[in-house]
Amino acid sequence: MKNIFTLDNFKIQVRFSALIASTLFSVLLSVSLISTAVAQSVKLVATPHMRAFQFIKENKKKEALAFINNYLGTNPNDPQMNFWKAKILNESPNSADRDEALQLYISLSDNFPELAEPHNNLGVIYAAQLDYSRAIHYFELALKANPNYALASENLADVYVQQATKYYKQAIDNDSGNKSAKAKLEKINAPTLTTSPLEFLPNGQPNLMNSKNSSNISPNSPAK
Repeated sequence: MKNIFTLDNFKIQVRFSALIASTLFSVLLSVSLISTAVAQSVKLVATPHMRAFQFIKENKKKEALAFINNYLGTNPNDPQMNFWKAKILNESPNSADRDEALQLYISLSDNFPELAEPHNNLGVIYAAQLDYSRAIHYFELALKANPNYALASENLADVYVQQATKYYKQAIDNDSGNKSAKAKLEKINAPTLTTSPLEFLPNGQPNLMNSKNSSNISPNSPAK
């Protein structure tokens, strides 16, 4: 009887120990998962680029611009922040803001030729000014930087469509009976060019790319 009692106690102790171990493992796993999630969340919030992007996602452009300007005060050559600043300023109704945006894009285009987005946005700006030769130049630079950049390809095609529209109209003005030009013109839908979205640039973080002259990012760079 004594041996049976001892064996039963041993079995109970083993089961109890297993239950404690299982419970402890579950608790530790939960704590680990929570700690990882919190650490990742804190890391994202603490990143200046993520904070700026959060303002942008919430359409708080005034707050985003203030935060970006403050950041650029000590990090003036950051391509991502300069791109966002240019994008925000270019959407302003104030012509002085749009002029500053143009100069920022030109600086980014010159100093970071490997980034397609600034080239693309310059092309859109010049196309809106009917400066098609410059628009084509920058869309081609965008495609040189990223041959798979569909937005730049579409914008480049749209510029050629705009040029075609111009010359079809010119042909009709010179010959009002030109039915062929009229028929072709009627088939053309007015294109709308699109700037690159307010997203993260590929490798747009500071110091992740070799710039041609990263010390020259400035809204006062001369226009080409």
